[in-house]
Amino acid sequence: MRLRFWRKPSVPLANPANNAITGNFTLTAQLAGSSGRSINIAGYIYDGESKESVESRLDILQEVIERQRVRCEIPELEAKREQMIRGLEQAREVLADLEERQRGGYNLSSQERLNMKNMKINIARVNEELDKGTAAIVEAKKKAGVG
Repeated sequence: MRLRFWRKPSVPLANPANNAITGNFTLTAQLAGSSGRSINIAGYIYDGESKESVESRLDILQEVIERQRVRCEIPELEAKREQMIRGLEQAREVLADLEERQRGGYNLSSQERLNMKNMKINIARVNEELDKGTAAIVEAKKKAGVG
């Protein structure tokens, strides 16, 4: 399979290597996540090349960069989701312990009662965020054409 990085220019160039280079461009994008990675793509503008040809190549290259950015975002989204799941499990354990103590006749302090109330609310919010995170992962994989 051969990749083509530019669409057919409106004024076809027989062989760009035979034309003088009249300019160049560099596209740079910081990839998603905390990895600090970036992607750079350099290209040339050839003598006699139409504006449409240059714009077409730039559009294609920007699509390539966007796909790479999304691909890098997927592991970050998955890690964030896993962290939320672990936090949710811990919160449920603490809540279950407090509820068990309360059912066992132990008088909870006002701080413990407030913690129970807040944990129930926070657990519901985290569940909503997990659903959004799962949907974001699915969408990112779909955009990137992976998984």
